[in-house]
Amino acid sequence: MKSLKKTTLITTMLGLSTSFILSSTNAAATDYSYLKGIEGDLITYCGAESAACAVVIDEFNQKVAEVNSNNKFEAKFIRLSTSEMMSRIKGELEKSTRAADRKCKSLADAALENCKEEVYKSKVDIAFYGTDDPYKTALQDDLFAKHKYPLNESIQPWASSITLESDNRLGGLYMGVLGLGVNTELLQKLGLPKPMCWKDLEKPEYKNQIVVANWNTSGTAYKFAATLLQAFDGDQDKGWDAVTKIHQNVSQYTKSGSKGVKMAASGETLIGIGFGHDIVDLIDQGFPIELVIPCEGTLYEIGPVGIVRGAPHRAAAEAFTTFLYEKDTQELLATVGSLQFPSNSEAAAPKGSEGLKDAKLIVSDSRYATKSFKNDIIQKWTNEIFPLSR
Repeated sequence: MKSLKKTTLITTMLGLSTSFILSSTNAAATDYSYLKGIEGDLITYCGAESAACAVVIDEFNQKVAEVNSNNKFEAKFIRLSTSEMMSRIKGELEKSTRAADRKCKSLADAALENCKEEVYKSKVDIAFYGTDDPYKTALQDDLFAKHKYPLNESIQPWASSITLESDNRLGGLYMGVLGLGVNTELLQKLGLPKPMCWKDLEKPEYKNQIVVANWNTSGTAYKFAATLLQAFDGDQDKGWDAVTKIHQNVSQYTKSGSKGVKMAASGETLIGIGFGHDIVDLIDQGFPIELVIPCEGTLYEIGPVGIVRGAPHRAAAEAFTTFLYEKDTQELLATVGSLQFPSNSEAAAPKGSEGLKDAKLIVSDSRYATKSFKNDIIQKWTNEIFPLSR
């Protein structure tokens, strides 16, 4: 595997500036006229915490009702982990995929795209939020339709990149950074040193003190996997050695990616592996937990949005994607503790998230977003690492 020595500062990736950190209080009121005529339903799968999903869906319903002076529309969400969302969508589209293979096989380019949109019949309109790797892998299963996501000076470069790289099938809504949540009270009680690096998690003093999500159910867990396998100058052998040794100290693999840091906050474990914005939120709530960005560097996530092929309510789905990019919508997330960096540069960065600006980030090898590469990694962990006694 090629050596990955590229790292960058989050300030560079985000284009952070005073104008980004401060809210544009003098900006004109948002024009929601694009919601005119929206009716019926919108069915979504959401990969964020339920509170974040709910606040955005509720606000969308309210704005649609205001613009149309009625309540004849309802958007709904089903909260799932990112990997679960992609698996469910793929299963729901299996018949459509086979039908498109038969009916559209002689077509190409725009004609092929139009044929697939006619043939595909989805149960859900939109998948949004969560972590980007499962979305990127799902592109290889052709689960998302093309859409004109915003690509302009108000959209952060990292958000534009996911749209361009996905051939306009995904949008980028926020950025999060993977790290460690360490319970400071438990750390003092146990008399242990604070872990500062991924390698520290291999030490025997952290036996049964680490919680991380299961690689088979969580996008966060796969981000952890991809981080470790690239954290040592891209040397996968060193990465797998670290995975194996850290496994010996894991007390529990959870279904949800955010569960580990919540357990650390409540004192159920010393160390939870998860995203920095979740940890910052717990700090703000007064829990005795500290955010550590490991010294070797870490990967970042982009919270995507994608319109599912054959979405039954396409007009509402397109309006909802526009709504998700609005400054006011992205700032809503901070009100329920979702403290990611927003992709709209006019939206205020959540209080407390500025502390992540010096995080050492790993620029990921693109292979980690491919279906076959991801499957090989998860299968190796499932078959060779997870069964090991600990």
